Amino acid sequence: MIHSVEKALDILERLSANENREMTLSEIASALSMDISTCANLIKTLRLRGYIDQSAPRSGYRIGYKLYHLSGRTIENDALTKISRVDIESLGSELNECALLSVIRNDRRIVLMSTIPDRSIIVKTNFDKSVYRACTGRMILSCYTQEHLEQFINRVGFPSAEEWPGVGDADNPEGELVNALVEMKRKGYAMDRDSNGIAGFAAPIFKGGHICGSVGVYLPLERLKDSSGILDKVLRCAGSINEKLEKSA
Repeated sequence: MIHSVEKALDILERLSANENREMTLSEIASALSMDISTCANLIKTLRLRGYIDQSAPRSGYRIGYKLYHLSGRTIENDALTKISRVDIESLGSELNECALLSVIRNDRRIVLMSTIPDRSIIVKTNFDKSVYRACTGRMILSCYTQEHLEQFINRVGFPSAEEWPGVGDADNPEGELVNALVEMKRKGYAMDRDSNGIAGFAAPIFKGGHICGSVGVYLPLERLKDSSGILDKVLRCAGSINEKLEKSA
């Protein structure tokens, strides 16, 4: 048996057994009688691959989104999912379209939960996607602080023309990206119509004055009859979640 693989699985199993709370590095290493530097290196790799989550620098660790995705489970233990579920389901039911709750984790746009419309033709968005490629990801990114945004760009780079047409293929992609994000933040919503015939709408979700996610709706362009009506419903949904998050803070 390969010991590094065995130790990595031990870490995942320990976190899974404590699914409802975060564990610190020292707690994990102590529980597994593991050298703390070895444990830290394994956790770093697992976190970068999405199998372990860390909510903030120097905070504890918990099971990551990738394991939920592989098992086909919704990330129910995520506080944002619990608070937002009723509103997201109501939005999806009211529009009979794909409504979703998204966050950015490990520099990727991740879907925490989504609804499935009762239609013959539906839009399915990838669970794990480039932040630049999704309007729900762009919406979150537009609300980053300047420092946070600069760190993100340093890690990820600028969008490609395929990821964000009109921005990635601009003569000055840095300037175009900043302008697009500033305008998106000013408006308080994001809208997109892509080359695949899909329309997207997104609105931001905040907790404690900080961006923590977005509400989104995706539908085929052929069914887009009232964009302002859909946008109003998305904004109302985000507003309802924001109120609940404020009360829970």
